[in-house]
Amino acid sequence: MGKLFQCHDCGSFEGYLFRHPATTEKYLLPLLLLRPVRCGDCFRRCYRSIFVQVRARHESGLTHRAAA
Repeated sequence: MGKLFQCHDCGSFEGYLFRHPATTEKYLLPLLLLRPVRCGDCFRRCYRSIFVQVRARHESGLTHRAAA
């Protein structure tokens, strides 16, 4: 079982997967068993092991409205 995320900067346990990784991060980090994570409290971005448990960031509930 994986470890829980804890921010090294503020100590928060609220970590989320980073939604828009750079191309190099998208292909290189999985080879190193890492993924980009953002702290939910201080918004600091870091790389964590794929075995660390973090939440997937949900898209906002807003929908695009068609112009009338």
